[in-house]
Amino acid sequence: MDGPTYTREEPAGFLERAGVLYYRRLSERAATGEAETIRIDDLPPDNTLRFLSRDIAHFAALVAFFIGAGTSLAWVWIESNYANTMERGAYYSLLIGATLLLVVIELGVLFWLSLRTVHVIACVTQHHRADDDPLLPGDDAVSNLLARAALEIPDPVVRYLGVDPLKYVSKPKLFLVGLLYKGKVFLTTVAAKFLLRRMGGKLVLRIGLAWVSVPVAGIWNALVMYRVAREARLRLFGHRLAYYLIDEVLTDEFLAQLSEQAKEGAIRAISTMMVLTQNYHPNMLMLLVKFSETLAVEDRGDYDDWSVFVPLLGQVTAAERYFLLDLLCVAAAFDAHLSDLEQQRLPQAFGEFTDQYMHRIREIRRLMLTGQIHAAKNLCRLDFRPG
Repeated sequence: MDGPTYTREEPAGFLERAGVLYYRRLSERAATGEAETIRIDDLPPDNTLRFLSRDIAHFAALVAFFIGAGTSLAWVWIESNYANTMERGAYYSLLIGATLLLVVIELGVLFWLSLRTVHVIACVTQHHRADDDPLLPGDDAVSNLLARAALEIPDPVVRYLGVDPLKYVSKPKLFLVGLLYKGKVFLTTVAAKFLLRRMGGKLVLRIGLAWVSVPVAGIWNALVMYRVAREARLRLFGHRLAYYLIDEVLTDEFLAQLSEQAKEGAIRAISTMMVLTQNYHPNMLMLLVKFSETLAVEDRGDYDDWSVFVPLLGQVTAAERYFLLDLLCVAAAFDAHLSDLEQQRLPQAFGEFTDQYMHRIREIRRLMLTGQIHAAKNLCRLDFRPG
């Protein structure tokens, strides 16, 4: 039997490699003692994890706010003080030079702050060792997952078991999303100026619309840092939960209760969720990789076909069907996002238990994002009962 193939279409770029290098340096400094296997039960209680995660995010967002506001303030100060006092050519040379310098400073400090933030969160979840098991094939490790989260680098396009998470995403939509993402700061500033002009009239004009960019830049940086901390928590808790499911739930005794058809259904449950969620989130990929290795499935190339998975639910025993619905529920929650496709199609599988499972998905997602991994573990059960 041929093993599943894994290919990454593009190698890690410069920013990801630089982020990984710095993250590993931080990990080497923080690591003490010998490496040991960490289980969820070894982590601090949920209250501690929740408060630490929240405080780390708040502090990072506050620092990010002052970075954005400070660099924007310097730019506006130059504009307001020299626009009418210098010869035009000299003024624009000063403005361009100062802008470039401020951008470099801001991006450099944010680069450092983002990586430090995700590393501190990793220390809380005890992922701070540079050699922590990645759960992914190829060259993807925990450091890569966190570097991409910290620097907001899109996860790479990969091919595993023939699953294509973007099969339902149109190319124009991908282009539009990328374009809007690149222009988000500019668009936010312009929108704020427009609203203030309409609401404040001459008063705002007398104050000077240029100064609006100062709080806007600070607020935007703070929001970005909140998002970085959120995504880091999600990836780290997803990593721990994937370990839990493989090492503590899928025991030999448990697997002995599954037919070959149910094992195939397990891979289809995860694969179809990757397609319906329409992204390459590493949590779902980790789940797929470890389940396919544990269940020793063949590389068939059609595991992401929803039209095959739904009829299969009626071909297994009732107990196995409940196991597959549990796994479908957990996989849907693992990226903390419910797409329109998921909300449309999941009821086809959940049937009469739709309300219970959809509530469970939202609870797992909430618990992962708020740092309550012990409670999330309890909801990630895979048993042979409905709901």
